[in-house]
Amino acid sequence: MTRPLYIVGTGGLAKEVALLAAEIAAAGQARWSEILFLSDRIEEVGRKMPLGHVAGTDSLLDTLASPADVVVAVGTPGVRRRIADRIAALPRVSMPNLIHPGAGLDPRWVSLGRGNLVTRGVVFTVDITVGDNCVFNWNCTVGHDARIGSHLVANPGCNISGNTTIGDAVLLGTGCQVLQGLSVASDVVVGAGAVVTRSIDAPGTWAGVPARLLRR
Repeated sequence: MTRPLYIVGTGGLAKEVALLAAEIAAAGQARWSEILFLSDRIEEVGRKMPLGHVAGTDSLLDTLASPADVVVAVGTPGVRRRIADRIAALPRVSMPNLIHPGAGLDPRWVSLGRGNLVTRGVVFTVDITVGDNCVFNWNCTVGHDARIGSHLVANPGCNISGNTTIGDAVLLGTGCQVLQGLSVASDVVVGAGAVVTRSIDAPGTWAGVPARLLRR
């Protein structure tokens, strides 16, 4: 039995998630009856989107009469966390992992929670643990023995080195690097191109080479 896939969000990431789902389906790794989008604005209902349309607001999930898959397509970690926490409590809703067939991920060596988005070109090596509702954008790499929390957004080209620990609701900017053996606390933002050369133990925004605290 197939079921619909609801994508929460209508921005650029939502469009990319629709493409991710379509490429997964084309590879025969999953099948959905349709792809639908959910918005936080009622005026968007009915709007045409790539591979689907906006079927309703987020509250539509409260009224589902049959099972559905739901993924969060919002690029802000804190907002992702809030949406996912609400969805997780709903009946008839599953939050699958969407893993592009062109990603390097061996399930024998990588443990994923639920609701994670793994796009084309992402590479995981071995003995890696990931929580729930994370986004790994194009060409990110994750090294051995990494421990990653939930609601991470890793933008394109991030490098997470081996033996690292990443907290919850972390944003890693495009092309940033977290070096071997370091930890990053929850609710941290690492700027694009930054290089984390020492552990970050409190929330804040870090940028530069090496990464320095800009604001808490």
